[in-house]
Amino acid sequence: MPIAYKLAGNEEIQLHLLGGRVRGLTRAVVGQSTIAQLEGLRPDIAFIGANGVHAIFGLSTPDLVESSVKTAIVRSARLVVALADSTKLDEETLVRFAALGDIDVLITDALPSPELSAALAVADVEVVIA
Repeated sequence: MPIAYKLAGNEEIQLHLLGGRVRGLTRAVVGQSTIAQLEGLRPDIAFIGANGVHAIFGLSTPDLVESSVKTAIVRSARLVVALADSTKLDEETLVRFAALGDIDVLITDALPSPELSAALAVADVEVVIA
């Protein structure tokens, strides 16, 4: 919500908010109504966080409810940018929400391990170190 408030002041941005239940711990909007809204959208770019990025398991989160929304976001967007700091690389959490091949770009703060780098290259994922 704080980011939406800041972006709303920019007339060049068309900002849409998803409805649904706001999960207190992460402030993520979740639930079936959120997923239904995402199924009717085709955003140009989706930025998605991950708790784990693994060469075999893919992108994951520890929360089942959030994973469903993240899967819907990944499926709807034309370009998917995953955001994960280096502590999330080579990690698997409870629920996979995307395979490496489902994302286009990974932004992180350190080079991935050789195994993860190879898997990202095979999946044609651009890696950006920021």
